[in-house]
Amino acid sequence: MQLKDYSVGQSFNGCLAVKQCNVRQTNQNPPKDYLDLLLTDGGSEIRARVWEHEGPVPAENSVIFVSARLTQFRGEQQLNISAWRLAGQEEYHPQDFLPVTPCDTDILKKQLQEYILQVQDVGLGQMLNSIFARHYDHFVTAPAAMVHHHAYVGGLLEHTCGVADQCLRLVTPETDRDILLTGAILHDVAKIFDYDWSGCVVTMTDAGRLLGHIAQGMMLIKAHAANCPDLSTERLQHLLHLIASHHGKLEWGSPVEPCTLEAVLLHNADMLDVHLWKLNQALDRVPEGEQWTGFVKGLNRRFFKQDPRGDGVQIGTIPVLNSRG
Repeated sequence: MQLKDYSVGQSFNGCLAVKQCNVRQTNQNPPKDYLDLLLTDGGSEIRARVWEHEGPVPAENSVIFVSARLTQFRGEQQLNISAWRLAGQEEYHPQDFLPVTPCDTDILKKQLQEYILQVQDVGLGQMLNSIFARHYDHFVTAPAAMVHHHAYVGGLLEHTCGVADQCLRLVTPETDRDILLTGAILHDVAKIFDYDWSGCVVTMTDAGRLLGHIAQGMMLIKAHAANCPDLSTERLQHLLHLIASHHGKLEWGSPVEPCTLEAVLLHNADMLDVHLWKLNQALDRVPEGEQWTGFVKGLNRRFFKQDPRGDGVQIGTIPVLNSRG
């Protein structure tokens, strides 16, 4: 059974991968150390506690065998661990703990190829071909994030196709379709350098921490410009602007804000794909018989799940006035 199949009060004995581990102190007098962990079985994550901890601390990206009981704290499930040890290599396969996109990757790869073929501009086509000739294998397996969205193997491919699709839906007659589609395909390409998914969990690389995917994406495109003889300086500059501005605001990590029609469309397509992913994830977790999601981080509210019978929301009865008012 996976973690999601357990109920509060049940015991759990098995291997879990360590995504985070911190030593904290209780509010007791005198305070005592305890472990605050984020663990995963590959399908779901759960917070865990080891109370009155002494001794070694499990490393992040390691696998531990735990004996624990599933409890609930402030509405969230967590594991209360009574004993743990490092798991032996014969007890697990590292890839078992990496979540994978629920989408058919063969279909996603075909979609990506179709989007690339739709770019008619020769110079932009040279850029796409140059980058993917070297980085395709990493791109189609990379996660799109560690936590916030599409945080699983194949997530970058899934998110990229989603953003490209949204961009094409938003195209106006005035839009430079080629530059917009190229920007959509490459907007997060440097996340292949941000993350390491070779172990049990996705971790951030030194380059990811020091530079981030926007700076690295611009560096990557500049480096491959040498392989694009038909890419004009103006088109290269516009493409770099799309990468630099796709987070939309300075406080959201963009060094500049969108200053072209295509940059505005790309930012909004990126946000829309992320928001829809978060919303759909939350809707899928709504228990049977209920119609409201939990609080969705990043969207900062709960969402209503429409009754599949189509009965709608009963707002109230509006009195019908007679002809005399």
